[in-house]
Amino acid sequence: MTSPSSELRLFGLDLSTAGRQARQAWCRVLRLPALAWLGPRPVVLLHEADGGLGLWEPQGSGVFHRRGDGAPGTRAAFEAVELPEEVVLRRQLALPALGQEELARAIEMDAQASSPFPQSELVWGHGPVRPDGRSGQVRVELALASQRSVEQCLAGTGRTPDGPLPEVWVRSADGPAFAFAFEGYGQERRRRAERRGWRVLALLALLALGLLVAIAITPTLQLRQRALQAVAASDRMVEQTRSQVAKREALLAANEQLRSLGEVIGQRPSPLRTLHTLTQVLGDETVLQRLQIEGRTVLIAGHTPDTAAMMQKLSAQPGFKGVRAPSAATRPAGATKESFQVEFILDDEAAASSAASVQPPGAQGQRPEAQP
Repeated sequence: MTSPSSELRLFGLDLSTAGRQARQAWCRVLRLPALAWLGPRPVVLLHEADGGLGLWEPQGSGVFHRRGDGAPGTRAAFEAVELPEEVVLRRQLALPALGQEELARAIEMDAQASSPFPQSELVWGHGPVRPDGRSGQVRVELALASQRSVEQCLAGTGRTPDGPLPEVWVRSADGPAFAFAFEGYGQERRRRAERRGWRVLALLALLALGLLVAIAITPTLQLRQRALQAVAASDRMVEQTRSQVAKREALLAANEQLRSLGEVIGQRPSPLRTLHTLTQVLGDETVLQRLQIEGRTVLIAGHTPDTAAMMQKLSAQPGFKGVRAPSAATRPAGATKESFQVEFILDDEAAASSAASVQPPGAQGQRPEAQP
C-alpha cells in the first residue's frame, strides 16, 4: 500500500520549495554589483597577513573590496583576520548550474573529498560563483585550511577571549584587492546586520511607494469629493424647489388643458354665423321650421316655393358642401309652398369669409347706432 505524497505540486512544480526559491532568486538579484550599492555596506576592519590594517566593504556575490588603509587603534563593528597564503590550499571547481542550496552542498562535498586535513580539522570557504559561457557551467574558487592554523592566526591578533569572534578571510585569485570569507566564523553576525539593513530599506521603499500612491490618487479623491459635494448640493436644491416644480407642472397641465379646449371650441361651427348665412341665402320666401346642427352637419326643414332652386343656392354658397335632401319634397293640395328637408356640411373657414362679405340689405352706408 503506497502512502499519500505530502508534496504540493502544480503543473509539475513543487510548491513546497516555491517560497525558498523565490527568496534565493531575490538574494541573487540583490547581490549583483549593479544593486549591491543600494543595500547596507558594513565596513569590516581586516587584520591583514602582512601586519597592516585595511578597511573593506562588501561588493556583492560574497566578495569584499578594499576601500583603504585603517589607522592604528581603529575600531569597527566587524573585524576579520586574513590567513597567510602558506596555510591556504586553493582549488578551482567547474560545476553544473544548480540552485543556491544544491550548489553549496556540492561545494561542501568537494571540499570534504579533496581535503588533505582530517574532517574535524577542515575549514573552507569559496569565492563568487561565476558562469562559464562556453560550457554552460559555473566556476568557483575553493580555499581549504586547517582549523589549527586558523586558531594560531586568530591568537596572533591579540583579541580578548570574551570578545566577538572575528571573521576569517583569504585573498581572492581575482587580485589582492578582493577577498572572501571562510565558513563557520564571525560572518553570521555581519550577515544578520545586513539582513536588518535590507529590512529597513524594504520598509522605507514600501513607505515611499505608499507616499507615491497617495500622491497619485489624491487628485482623484479630491475630484470624487467635489462630485459628492455637487450631488449633495443638487439634492438640496431639488428638495428646496420641489414645491415650485410641482406648481410649474400644474401650470403646464392647465395650459395643456386650455390648449386642448381651445382646439375643441375652435373646431365647432358658429350657430349665429350659420343662421345669418342661411337668412341671407334663402330669402323671405323660405320659412324654416327646424335648424339642427351636429358637429359640422346641418339639417334644415321648412317650406319653400321651389326646393330644387333652394338647393342650388345652397350648393353655390361657399362653405356649404354635400347639399342633399334626406327625403323628397312634398306639396299639399292647394298649397303654394313645398315641405322640404335638406342636409349639408359646413366648411367653417369658408363660411366665415362668405359671412363677412354678406351684409343685410340696407346695411351699406348706415352708421351704427349707439346701444345702451
